[in-house]
Amino acid sequence: MRGMSDHLEFGKRVRFYRKRRGMHQRQLGELLGRSEDWVYRVESGRIPVNNVKMLADLADALRVHIEDLQGTPVLLEDSDGFAASVPAIRAALMQSRRLAGSLVAGREPMRLERLSVEVADAWERYQSGQFAALAERLPGLLADARTAMNERRSGSERVQALKLFALTCHAAAALLRKLGETNLAWTAADQGEIAAIESGDPAALLSLRRAIAHVQLGANMPAEAVDSTLDSADELERNWWKSSPTSLSLYGTLFLNGCVAAARMGNRSLTDYMIGKAQEAADRLGTDGNEMWTAFGPTNVAIHRLATALEFQDIQLAVDIAPTVRAVGLPKERRARLRLDVARAYGEAGRTDEAVDNLKRAYTTAPEQVKAHEFARDLARRLHKRTRRRDAQQLAVALGAIA
Repeated sequence: MRGMSDHLEFGKRVRFYRKRRGMHQRQLGELLGRSEDWVYRVESGRIPVNNVKMLADLADALRVHIEDLQGTPVLLEDSDGFAASVPAIRAALMQSRRLAGSLVAGREPMRLERLSVEVADAWERYQSGQFAALAERLPGLLADARTAMNERRSGSERVQALKLFALTCHAAAALLRKLGETNLAWTAADQGEIAAIESGDPAALLSLRRAIAHVQLGANMPAEAVDSTLDSADELERNWWKSSPTSLSLYGTLFLNGCVAAARMGNRSLTDYMIGKAQEAADRLGTDGNEMWTAFGPTNVAIHRLATALEFQDIQLAVDIAPTVRAVGLPKERRARLRLDVARAYGEAGRTDEAVDNLKRAYTTAPEQVKAHEFARDLARRLHKRTRRRDAQQLAVALGAIA
């Protein structure tokens, strides 16, 4: 089904799938607890659906994946040589843990020190928004990490190889979710968790548990993501999370995932609890950092407060938070996401110029990431209609929001 309506604007995609189900606008509205006129205005592009919960509810009512409504991200189409990246990642993930397969056959085993550098480089590419380049690199890295894991049978080198394979799978899961490849992301996270469990390393395991909750969010399973968050925290050795900057960062980031999941469930008290746990970890940490590529600290907590305010459609709160968050020093992926959410807040508040300025900053910071985001494309399309600013039109064209 993917790809059938990717060329259509969001509202027209909703209409396409509604008609495919043989439903009238009134019937779809009833399923969503909305009016027939609301459905009409969504389909005609007069009002946005810029809330993930409503997007998920629409997908459920139309019996499609969220990705079908969002359209296939186009970030890998822009660079020559990247067209086969996702199939190649799929092939790398579908190798047996013990049987090498064609991708691994003939590859020279990599020293663990070198493999560790390559895994770090993959995460740096992700955090820099270099998604196409990362997609090109991941199949070979997965093969190298799997070979290293298979060749080390025991001892400390076995533990290290297992951790590196787990973290490679986490990077793959994070990227695949950005690409809308949720099922494949789940495969990566699941394989990584198996390796992390065998390694016995609590940091590696918590990292992969975070990946699982993240993928569950992408699959529109917020309740399951909440359960994963709470269960993972409960399984930790008592006070382990306070033991180091790395443990504080992993623990806090786990709860940041959980607060987004709780917000998508519409549960304010649970959202407050989750973000409160993340804030406690950030306060103990005392500063922003990037332990195990978490970009965790007080600023990331503030970014998530803005994101959850938007999720609950508390626009005034989002506007109040927006100017208070400074992401200087955080990875580009975090900075771009902050600017996008600030743009969304100002856009919903009718502050068009500020919305355009912040959306431009998001795109300039991480063009591949922002171009792949449906909310960014929808916002650019709406802002273009509101203003005669030439840069707003150029931005909408760059994001693929208008022809």
